Amino acid sequence: MGIALPGIPDIDRGIVTLSRTLSSKDISIAKLTEHIPYPCFVENDANAGGVAEWWNHQEHDNMVYLSIQRGVGGAVLLDGVRYMGRHHHSGEFGHMCIVPGGQRCLCGRRGCLEAYCSTARISSDLGITREEFFEALEAGNTEYQKIWSDYLDHLAIGINNIRMVLDCDIILGGVLAHFMGPYLDDLRFRLRNISSFETTGDFLKLSRYLSWSTCVGVALHFISDFIDSI
Repeated sequence: MGIALPGIPDIDRGIVTLSRTLSSKDISIAKLTEHIPYPCFVENDANAGGVAEWWNHQEHDNMVYLSIQRGVGGAVLLDGVRYMGRHHHSGEFGHMCIVPGGQRCLCGRRGCLEAYCSTARISSDLGITREEFFEALEAGNTEYQKIWSDYLDHLAIGINNIRMVLDCDIILGGVLAHFMGPYLDDLRFRLRNISSFETTGDFLKLSRYLSWSTCVGVALHFISDFIDSI
């Protein structure tokens, strides 16, 4: 059984150390799994998504997976191996500051990418669903067009920062990926305009698994173990 959470698992201590999206910390992994009569694997949702996308994008030497949902996170894969960082914090792109002193984030700080590009901004913050937002956007709702333009501007800043540091392809995933197809060229255009280097923006690609990459990624843990055992 694969379990993916928007938090940071510490397998050695047997806990999920922090999950701001769930407003929880130090969640016992044993408590999560004690009633499941199968071998269990607990992973960060964005890391699992990154593994799935790498598995389906093997032409990339290095890759970043950027997950845009209510929370914003990601994963860094170097030659197919996840770079976790000293404290397993690698890929927490949602808490990269893009507007100093800007809007308050769930983490308590201001100006985070997540504060500007969480999907809550185009759904629950407006009292509507994501589907309703994009339907109104396509119908020409001028208020939503302004919100979406601002959203894409901030998302482009975050993506450009990641690209500047890691200089690799970036896969855009999470629930936002379900809606991004018609707007991908617009986002690439914004990336071209703010990049310090000549680029077509084609380093940004859309997830093949969309919001299901997390499920595929945790399943691949067991598939990989099986293949290694043969």
